[in-house]
Amino acid sequence: MKFSSRLKLLREEKGLRQEDLAKILNISRQSISNYEKGVRFPNDEELIKKLAKFFNVSIDYLLGASNIRSNYMYIDDTRTRESASSYDVDKKTALENLFYEVDTLSVNTIQRITQVIRIFKDEINS
Repeated sequence: MKFSSRLKLLREEKGLRQEDLAKILNISRQSISNYEKGVRFPNDEELIKKLAKFFNVSIDYLLGASNIRSNYMYIDDTRTRESASSYDVDKKTALENLFYEVDTLSVNTIQRITQVIRIFKDEINS
């Protein structure tokens, strides 16, 4: 997915109009429209960081380089990578990421992964 599509998706997920996001970012509504149409791309590195922070996603996700929304936490305007076992992602996002990755696999591979998950669940529950 391209930056333009990601930006629109993220904006709509937050229930924002282009005008709302433009006001938050202190840019014009037309700029947001152009970004979402893929006509223009933000040439300001700080704006890209601001977008990623606002939507709580990684810059890689925002730019379409990754399908993992975020494994970063923003603290005092600095991005700090957390350990893989403690990154700040809600369950819905984690499941979305998992389903996206699994969706490209063969049925046989998905069945094998399901078996492994059941083994882990059984170990946890015993």
